[in-house]
Amino acid sequence: MDLNDIRENYRNFDDWTIEQIATKEVASLRPEVVDILKSEIERRNLNLGLIDSVDLQTKELTEAEFNAYCEVLRSHPCPNCHSKTQKINATMVGRVISILVLTNYSKSLKVACSNCLDDMHRSANIKSALLGWWGIPWGPIDTIRSFIFNAGMKKNNRTERPNELFANFVMSNIGVLENAKSEPEKLTELLIRTNEAI
Repeated sequence: MDLNDIRENYRNFDDWTIEQIATKEVASLRPEVVDILKSEIERRNLNLGLIDSVDLQTKELTEAEFNAYCEVLRSHPCPNCHSKTQKINATMVGRVISILVLTNYSKSLKVACSNCLDDMHRSANIKSALLGWWGIPWGPIDTIRSFIFNAGMKKNNRTERPNELFANFVMSNIGVLENAKSEPEKLTELLIRTNEAI
């Protein structure tokens, strides 16, 4: 696709799509397409913090800059209980649901305060215990595997420093974190969407 076609496509996108590209997809764009995106943000008079988000995703972060973004997220209110008393962290939660011969063992990323992460593991274990063991032959096996997985992941819920899952989440969402400096509700929306994904 040539640059004129791309420019025309960007003009036809709605504002929400432009924001999503600017905060999440810049790393996959060619440099000349990044320039088109920035021009479109300016043309529409969108939040100029989006241009900072774009620029940030195209440069190498120093350790101090990365730690500052981690702190922005860790200090944000928990998306579940809205408390600021505990730092936000990340975990993976395993859950098993079976129906006769079909068994679904899923793992999903969750980002919240330590107490809420513990509650998410507990809730997943209860659902797996009630709904996971039914499927033969994998239901009981996957249910036990999910209990072991959740117990291992739960150990990282209360680390003083951000755990590896949290650091990866921050790196994947640098653009959203930059934009959240002027629009903190965008960060809350991202965390809620992350936690609601199955």
